[in-house]
Amino acid sequence: MSRQLHLRVVSVVVLSFAAAATPAASLLAQPAARPASDSQAQAGLSRIFAELLSDDSPHMRMAPTRVATAADSARAAALVATARAALGRYKDVKLAEQDGYWRNLSIVKDQPIYHYNNLHNFRAAAGGAFDITKPVSLLYKNDDHGQPRLVGAMYGTGVDDPNLDAMLPTSMAHWHEHVNLCYPRGEAARVATQNGVTAATTFVMDLYMNITTATGCERAGGTFVPVEFGWMAHVYMFAGTDDPRAIWDADEVGNVTMHTHP
Repeated sequence: MSRQLHLRVVSVVVLSFAAAATPAASLLAQPAARPASDSQAQAGLSRIFAELLSDDSPHMRMAPTRVATAADSARAAALVATARAALGRYKDVKLAEQDGYWRNLSIVKDQPIYHYNNLHNFRAAAGGAFDITKPVSLLYKNDDHGQPRLVGAMYGTGVDDPNLDAMLPTSMAHWHEHVNLCYPRGEAARVATQNGVTAATTFVMDLYMNITTATGCERAGGTFVPVEFGWMAHVYMFAGTDDPRAIWDADEVGNVTMHTHP
């Protein structure tokens, strides 16, 4: 049976989950959870978000890659051209919202990259379907005026043993999974955000996101998830260039960087 592709990005899940209610007394009793301004808490959450999505995060596993061929380059260019033609209208984020894309983690104002997810496309991907014109997420970054600018799209699959290369060539795309996660549960997961993002949110996220083993997670009273979601890949077809490195060889928050693979 195929592993279900969850309908959210890993950092979004954790933060949204923690943003639900009231803090655990045992956690908030510690000095790290003392009150802070909303701007300080926002900065803390943005830092955690960026750390989770970085290629060298202990919660990131990269898929094996191979040497690119001329056929790979041609196929990748064709995929980019098709995606640009279909998704270019979403440079207007309002049109994306009208077509069912919704912004994740709205409580965090300053994100390195914003995921606008589409539930219908997620469900199709969970069943093994792949369509370059129907990404599971559209990716936006804020421009110099603080307005969302479309930079790319995220694709995913919920199949247990997928042929990633058949979807996006593994010599070009950087498929990855989120692994070794510890989710807060019970009272430890309850963080008060009724009056904005609080220091407690940042504290709880720091606590649980630094845990990478089942033993450590159990000790902290969390739920350990060895592999979360299916495989996913970001493609920055709206990076403003045809340079394959800028389009394909970027990390999950859009920073152009050479990836290393196990």
